[in-house]
Amino acid sequence: MQIRQLVIVGIAIAITAASAILMNFLAEQKEPPKEMKPPEIKKYVKTTPVTYSNIQATVEAYGRVQTAQSLDLLSEVSGRMYEGTIRLKEGVNFKKGTLLFYIDQKEADLNLKAQKSNFLKDLAAILPDLKVDFEDSYDKWRSYFSKIDLDKDLPALPEVDSDKEKTFLATKGVYSNFYSIKSAEVRLKKHSYYAPFDGSIMEVTLETGAYVNPGQKIGKIIREGLNELKVSVETKDIPWIREESEAGIFSEETDQVWTGKVTRISDFVNQATQSVDVFIAIRPGNHRIYDGQFLLASIPAEKITNGMIIPRNIIYNGNEVFVLEDTLLKVHQIDVLRLSENEAIFNGLDQGVDLVSEPLLNAHNNMVAFKADPKEINMESSGDSVVATQVSGTN
Repeated sequence: MQIRQLVIVGIAIAITAASAILMNFLAEQKEPPKEMKPPEIKKYVKTTPVTYSNIQATVEAYGRVQTAQSLDLLSEVSGRMYEGTIRLKEGVNFKKGTLLFYIDQKEADLNLKAQKSNFLKDLAAILPDLKVDFEDSYDKWRSYFSKIDLDKDLPALPEVDSDKEKTFLATKGVYSNFYSIKSAEVRLKKHSYYAPFDGSIMEVTLETGAYVNPGQKIGKIIREGLNELKVSVETKDIPWIREESEAGIFSEETDQVWTGKVTRISDFVNQATQSVDVFIAIRPGNHRIYDGQFLLASIPAEKITNGMIIPRNIIYNGNEVFVLEDTLLKVHQIDVLRLSENEAIFNGLDQGVDLVSEPLLNAHNNMVAFKADPKEINMESSGDSVVATQVSGTN
């Protein structure tokens, strides 16, 4: 029984040993797998050669259109107010000389005629004395008396021939009565208000038939075809702008274009916007422009000599850029001449050097990189695998 067990164990051991030997033999016959090297990554950057030229810089700013001339309609006399030849409503257009409104003048007109009648009575009373004492002046005063019409303005007084004649007229109250009447004539004319220019009614505060007092506001009018754009410009851009400069004006909503001229620049900072107000007179064009319209102005600034325009987001730390020298990124400092929202104008680099023209992410000085080549980017080869990437991102 013991011999049989020993034989079985021996056979099992022999089979196990034979299996191990066979496995080792077969394993030696198979070739070992090749080791795969990680693909070599080349970092590419976009570059542009530095070239300088004379650049006409511009300042862009937004603002609202406002009329260059607006007037408040104020009554200088009291009485019942009525509309003139047009309706006294907002948005109504009118031409120069149009009667906009008038104040009832019947009472003032009658008072003026009463004054003229008294003046005629006084002249009639002194005509006999003039004929006796100033015979040479009698005819001209008689003629003047005949010209007076109660429905028309008083004609100018005749010239006096001597101081004696002047004294006589003054003591009779001729001069005082004459100028009182002329003052009343001027005041009577203030009962009617005629448009001083072509324009439109912007505001109405009183309806026709209302009673007004002197100095009371009736409405507001604006002049047609005389508009200006008030834009807010940052203080850093003000030194670049000059009065009388031509400007382009654009509507981004309607794609309409106008031209204008800088007429004045404020010499103080607007507390509401913390910027300086610049006023641009808008020239009338083929497109209608509205008071209150929001527009963009492009104002030519002073010309920059020997400068280059680059994207603002490729500048780091205020005045540093990357330059590609052979296969290394180098940090160089530049002279920033002007900054705008998206662009910058600079010089300070040698002409012809390869300036990195895109923002880089996690880049550093002496980093290995290659000039971008469209034929190599995003290409993979089957042998020695090469993957091309760009070192780009947001600044």
